Amino acid sequence: MSNLGGSMKIRIVSCRIISQESITERIRRMVLQAPEIAREAKPGQFLHVRVHPSWDPLLRRPFSIHAADGNTGRIVLLYRVIGKGTEFLRSLGEGDSVDAMGPLGNGFHLGRNLSPALVIAGGLGSAPAFFLISRLLETGRPVTFLWGTRSAAEIFGLDRFRAEGVDIRLATDDGSLGRAGTVTGLLKEFLKEKKSLENLEGFVCGPKPMLAAVQALAGGMPFPVQACLEERMACGTGVCQGCAVKMRSGSLGMVCSDGPVFPLEEVDFGG
Repeated sequence: MSNLGGSMKIRIVSCRIISQESITERIRRMVLQAPEIAREAKPGQFLHVRVHPSWDPLLRRPFSIHAADGNTGRIVLLYRVIGKGTEFLRSLGEGDSVDAMGPLGNGFHLGRNLSPALVIAGGLGSAPAFFLISRLLETGRPVTFLWGTRSAAEIFGLDRFRAEGVDIRLATDDGSLGRAGTVTGLLKEFLKEKKSLENLEGFVCGPKPMLAAVQALAGGMPFPVQACLEERMACGTGVCQGCAVKMRSGSLGMVCSDGPVFPLEEVDFGG
């Protein structure tokens, strides 16, 4: 544990890899042994991982926590192989270790609310969404999950949620599974069919264009929505201000430290 600027406590842990597996050719699922992180992690938080032991690539990479089990001390990360750092990460195997900071950021606020939950995810926005849904189910809350991906190959891990009664609705860009098109199409259909929306609580995870599209529909959503943002970042602690996003109030929010979760209506996606 290090002390940043004399105030913020930052946990840096060497996490042993338990397993890695491919979901698609480019999407990977990594299980890590990290008891301290697993006990504290909340849905929406992330790890800042040093993907290579050398200084090339230099910067850590942020990965949303996909699952965490405080009893076993294990956490799960999802990542897409898109460059030198993640290519190296893919080469690691059981018994290897990665250096991680975390858990970082402010996650979803679940409170004691038992109202039905609507969870919306696009692409690897499913990483924090799965952790979130698991925690929502633990409270006994009814959950509807709208998930949009590029193709059926990127849909995975839904059997447990189906068994626990989650209303799952899928969309794929190529029409290979579920509704052809984007997740916002699913959202429009959902909003039209619901007779009452006031008692819902919304959660959305995904890239900025998708979040902006969901925000544009917010006029038809008379219930609060929390959004988990994705952003490139350097320090992961709010110091470098490289992950700043503009708020509709005119202020700036740091995705790494003020977020990644913000009230959807407060974010200025045009800024």
